Amino acid sequence: MRQNKLFIFSIVATLGMFIVILMGALVTNTGSANGCGRSWPLCYGEVVPSDVKKETLIEFSHRIISGLMGLIVIIHAIWSWLRYAHIKWTKLLAVLSVFFVAFQGLLGGAAVIWQQSSFILALHFGFSLISFASVLMLTIIVYEQTRYRTTIRPKITTAMRLNLTGMFIYLYLLIYSGAFVRHTDSALGCRGWPLCNGEWIPELYSRAGVQFIHRVLAGVLIIWLATTFIRVVLKYRDEVWLYWGITLSIGLILLQAFTGAMVVLTLMDISFLLLHASFVTLLFGALGFLVMIAWRKPRS
Repeated sequence: MRQNKLFIFSIVATLGMFIVILMGALVTNTGSANGCGRSWPLCYGEVVPSDVKKETLIEFSHRIISGLMGLIVIIHAIWSWLRYAHIKWTKLLAVLSVFFVAFQGLLGGAAVIWQQSSFILALHFGFSLISFASVLMLTIIVYEQTRYRTTIRPKITTAMRLNLTGMFIYLYLLIYSGAFVRHTDSALGCRGWPLCNGEWIPELYSRAGVQFIHRVLAGVLIIWLATTFIRVVLKYRDEVWLYWGITLSIGLILLQAFTGAMVVLTLMDISFLLLHASFVTLLFGALGFLVMIAWRKPRS
């Protein structure tokens, strides 16, 4: 019964962190970052703002949900640690989830008070993703123990482990390039897709160049994932979790590319912006899961 309660709580924590990331994207893409002025953690110096504009409502709601989820993540980390400390990765993931949910909150507050640079704002999103992925992987560990009372241990080569790890790190850097595109107002640097302002290669020292480089980096990841998928199909088809994990990743990166193109073609429609953030968040979680199981001791 306690295991089931922890699993349900883990699902709540994971979904909650996903919502926090989407709300952060909503804040950014609706221009609501200053919805509470330069006041933090208060909103315009008030616990509850009296003058509620749309931007204020969005920013204030984001702060409330983020604060609540910070508390839930801490409880989730402690509960998971106490219950499954003997399982590899549990302690590390618990620490990462708490550290980065707290750090991204402080970073967000600093961005409000001191109007930080695009680089700092990009870090805020990146750290939120680490916290989400850590919570998700803790949830997977809880699920394994609740459902199977064991852990997934695929038999794969060291080369495949390094390949999956490399893709995960590369995706994280790619995410920063995308965040940098958004926070430098370069999302429409290329008014077209797949061409950039009618050119295959635009002037790189410009907003179009920032957007173009992000596209190239995304294209590299698509090719990397596709070749990895082929290798998994040919050599590891019987490793069910690896096969479906990489298949899911392929689907998510293609959806990510599609929504990225639609962001440009619809002149930054908010629906596609939020979908773009959703798919990259899920992709980061999927690859994080693959890295976690890849580095476990193979079954005998």
